[in-house]
Amino acid sequence: MSEAAEADWTPAFPGQRPPFEPGNTVALQHGAFSPRFVDPLAADLVGMVLEDPQVGYLTAPAYRPALWAWARAEAQAQLLVEYLARAGQESGDGVGDLDLDRVRTAYLLLHRAESRADRSRARLGLDPLSRARLGKDVAQAKAADAAALMAELHRLEQQGQIHAVHAPGRAQEAGHTPAVTDAHTAATDASGAGQ
Repeated sequence: MSEAAEADWTPAFPGQRPPFEPGNTVALQHGAFSPRFVDPLAADLVGMVLEDPQVGYLTAPAYRPALWAWARAEAQAQLLVEYLARAGQESGDGVGDLDLDRVRTAYLLLHRAESRADRSRARLGLDPLSRARLGKDVAQAKAADAAALMAELHRLEQQGQIHAVHAPGRAQEAGHTPAVTDAHTAATDASGAGQ
């Protein structure tokens, strides 16, 4: 409480303490739901991930909401682990007094935060297995795109809209369709400029 506010305050009964200042942490238990505690930890995690060249794809703006959701879940889990460690020290058994609702609730919240963090980590490719799967999916998508492009070029060649160009120095095999096509020839034939 500021000195001016304390001077204006009068206790209602002897021994009453002054009101708490705004933003105090007297009633704070673990801080897992307080942006004041969660956001700085999450910002550190996001910064650390964005500096890692192995996950450079996460710098794209489309990943920011998912990245922040993961970081907040990780930060909440960290705060709950620290709180439960203190509770374990207070009880002397390393676990905490499980007869207290606040300790049991903290364990449940920790499980939920760790589950959210784990799912988000896998979706973002932040563990080795999910990163490998993500890389495989990207490679398969590129191969599918290339196959679709080749099929479209073949279809256009069959319709006579483009003409095949043979690689220099290679003899044309009977019945072999060359893989390389001349898009310029197709454009010239379509516009009539080649006549």
